[in-house]
Amino acid sequence: QDINSLNKQIAQLQELVRARGGPAGRHVQSHSNTVVVSLQSKLASMSNDFKSVLEVRTENLKQQRSRREHFSRAPISALAANNLGSPAVLQDEPQRSGAVAIEMDSRTNQQLQLLDEQDSYIQSRADTMQNIESTIVELGSIFQQLAHMVKEQEETIQRIDSSVEDAQLNVEAAHGEILKYFQSVTSNRWLMVKIFLILIVFFIVFVVFLA
Repeated sequence: QDINSLNKQIAQLQELVRARGGPAGRHVQSHSNTVVVSLQSKLASMSNDFKSVLEVRTENLKQQRSRREHFSRAPISALAANNLGSPAVLQDEPQRSGAVAIEMDSRTNQQLQLLDEQDSYIQSRADTMQNIESTIVELGSIFQQLAHMVKEQEETIQRIDSSVEDAQLNVEAAHGEILKYFQSVTSNRWLMVKIFLILIVFFIVFVVFLA
């Protein structure tokens, strides 16, 4: 369930990044990177948990195999040693041969039943290990997707930084042109004022002389 939830979140994040393609702003990119890092942390924690479980399961499987080998060798040898070790048993062998055979059969059946149960348990543990391995493989695929997304985000941020630098250069160049134009307009205004003053002086002189 946790892995499915993470897959859904990654898919939603991918759709968000695609929907906001292009220079969508640094805060959006920062938020996306934060979400990706959070998902990576969760996946790393889950991977460590699965690794610990896998190690425990492997150790249990080794112990079960060891017990199986032990029980498969022990019954007949132990029973033969107990029944053939004393002189009284050798003396009463004709009378007790039937009872010994029944006891051996009973113990053998019990051991076979125990081995069957152990085989079922080992098989279930093997199935569990296969499920864990498949889950780890799935986590590896998710990590690859996240790494690809992080790479795309890094490239997008680099493009945004480059665009911001170009825009800053353009703004500075435009500011310089505006200053030049302002200086030109200012100088033209002073020129117009000077011409206007000269015209007034000529008008005054002309009026005075005519008067």
